[in-house]
Amino acid sequence: MSFALFLLYVFLSFFRPIELFAPDLGVYRPMMWLWAIAFILALGRAVARKEMAARKLHLGLLTALGAAIAISQIAAGWSGGAISSLSEFSPAAMLFVLAILNVTSMARLRTTCLVFVASLLLISAFGIHAYHTGQNAKELVMRQNTDAHDDEDAVGQDMTSAEIAALVPARDKSGLYLWRVRGMGFLNDPNDLAQALVFVLALLGATWRTGQFRHNLSYVLAPGATVLYTVALTQSRGAIVGIASLVFFAVRRRLGTLRTTLMLGGLGLIALVGSKFGGRAFSSQERSAEERIEAWTVGFNLIRSYPLFGAGYGNFTDHNGLTAHNSYVLCFSELGLLGYFAWMGLIVLTYKGISLAAEAMPPASDERRYAQHLRSALVGFLTCAWFLSRTYSPTLYFVLALCVSAWWVASQAAVGIDLRYRMSSITWRKHTLMMMGISLIAVYAFIVMHRMGG
Repeated sequence: MSFALFLLYVFLSFFRPIELFAPDLGVYRPMMWLWAIAFILALGRAVARKEMAARKLHLGLLTALGAAIAISQIAAGWSGGAISSLSEFSPAAMLFVLAILNVTSMARLRTTCLVFVASLLLISAFGIHAYHTGQNAKELVMRQNTDAHDDEDAVGQDMTSAEIAALVPARDKSGLYLWRVRGMGFLNDPNDLAQALVFVLALLGATWRTGQFRHNLSYVLAPGATVLYTVALTQSRGAIVGIASLVFFAVRRRLGTLRTTLMLGGLGLIALVGSKFGGRAFSSQERSAEERIEAWTVGFNLIRSYPLFGAGYGNFTDHNGLTAHNSYVLCFSELGLLGYFAWMGLIVLTYKGISLAAEAMPPASDERRYAQHLRSALVGFLTCAWFLSRTYSPTLYFVLALCVSAWWVASQAAVGIDLRYRMSSITWRKHTLMMMGISLIAVYAFIVMHRMGG
């Protein structure tokens, strides 16, 4: 019963049919009540079986991150903001906790991945339909002014508001607007939807069966084509980089690092040429890219001014007109080095665990296959996160939870290999500090190169 409710919670969290078809039900907070019931049942099962797909350290780091969020507000001078900030972060934390309580076997991991993929394919199908027909376009397609038509007054002279509302995105040839498919809830931003779809692409690879064309067509190729088309309609440049990272790891073993890098470089050139016709460029001197680097500069200045506790959760836009457009910058600038350590530590610990499972399990096992693809999904997601402010995104914590669960499942199935012992021997603190240093240096290097290029 607890697992069925968990699957329902996952499906409703990502597909969001309540917001799409019955928004009036939102006042009753059905998702909160569903989570509460599912959590109580799952916790009871975990206590009875003494089984949870995570170490105390994972939960400790998640708790430390929550504490850092609250303390950052107190340090910023707004004690009342601690509660509201934790409330905003709670959907991500709740999804993580619910997942590690429920996904404790290979069968449950497969089913959870299937439900997640199905929910994203559904929202993709509805988004594509909205883009081409205009139905539900207000909810599922974002309209942005193009760079050449940023003056709202000028735009208003070309079309009435009624004419704008009646536009079908796919048929709009005016050049005034950029239409971007999006989801609902925490996937309401096109970049959020695209980032989740990068995760889906990695999971689809886990269902590939050599020599089974019909199976692969139905469960990998057709869904993959739908996902890629939806990503194209989101026009998310960060997602393209994330997909490139998936391709790199998928073909590197066959082609080698050098040939794979050259191939991706060629694809990058094609993307740069294509961007001249698609409405969104990749140049570091393009306006939105310049604003992004400026935001990173602000973030770097904030960590200098507030090194321990940061400027406060959600306070980045108090210091800059736009968000950081970088999950790492957003984290260290808002939560300081202490919060950044907890956030990065959870990521590093999760990555180390899933890597153990991906490399130590037998080649033909489901545990190894899912661990490999979940590791790719995590890398792809974190690559996207370099260009998107998704530090507190529920999708990130769902990815982390599934990776932790995959490590747990592998540790239970391992014969002659104690993954739990090896996990505890990892010097994760050293690696966390190292990754913090590398990310800070990388951000500073981007800022310096941009200034030199300007």
